Amino acid sequence: MGKLDHKVCVVTGASGGLGKQTAIRFAEEGASLCICARNETKLAETAHICREKGAEVLAMKADVTNFEELKAFVDAISEKFGHIDALCNNAATISAPHPFLEHTIADLEEGLHSGLYGTWHMMQLCFPLMKENGGAILNYGSVGGVSGLEGFAAYAAEKEAIRGLSRVVAREWGQYNIRVNCVCPNVATDRFLEGIDQSPKEIQEYLKASMSQNAMHRMGMAYEDATPAIVFLVSDDSRWVTGQTLHVEGGNWISA
Repeated sequence: MGKLDHKVCVVTGASGGLGKQTAIRFAEEGASLCICARNETKLAETAHICREKGAEVLAMKADVTNFEELKAFVDAISEKFGHIDALCNNAATISAPHPFLEHTIADLEEGLHSGLYGTWHMMQLCFPLMKENGGAILNYGSVGGVSGLEGFAAYAAEKEAIRGLSRVVAREWGQYNIRVNCVCPNVATDRFLEGIDQSPKEIQEYLKASMSQNAMHRMGMAYEDATPAIVFLVSDDSRWVTGQTLHVEGGNWISA
């Protein structure tokens, strides 16, 4: 038996990175999947892998910055499955690091629309499909916001806003048995590893070292190290956990 047997799980941004690995792990745990992303070709690859693992999959092109596309996606979920058990608001964009004084409103709006607004809209759109039976919502923060990582002003603002929103909704929707938590992952994804392989040797060494600055002294991997914690947060194993942030990054951020 899988931890997500008979559950309908939604994952945004599932064409690559942590979203793809999460979808694969969910399929292995017995979930039916509803996945979306901007890149239709890569999304189809994820869907194919998940179907090979036995999952029923609804895959649909949808940009989380586009409300109408998100609404169409959720309408399709409603028509196919009729309910949602878990929602993972994984999709977000991140720009190259640069000082706050060089940030523009366009930088901020890009982050807000992809991360905060996308999360906001998906929670509201999915609520009617979760209200009756309850479920789990997982939103995504970042140690970049928690620790105030230099060069990431817009990204940090977006991610900390998501964490604040999540705490409010956890209180408001607990009465419906809907749990809302955040995860702050810091792991290497397929996209990150591809970038390393294409970089000069000195950049490769810097990136690998920066990803290993944690209590475990190694680089975490998306599938092996992050997705088990994500499964926990959307499964019944965490049925008494809500309004919390779980750091899944090998002890990069440790606090009381």
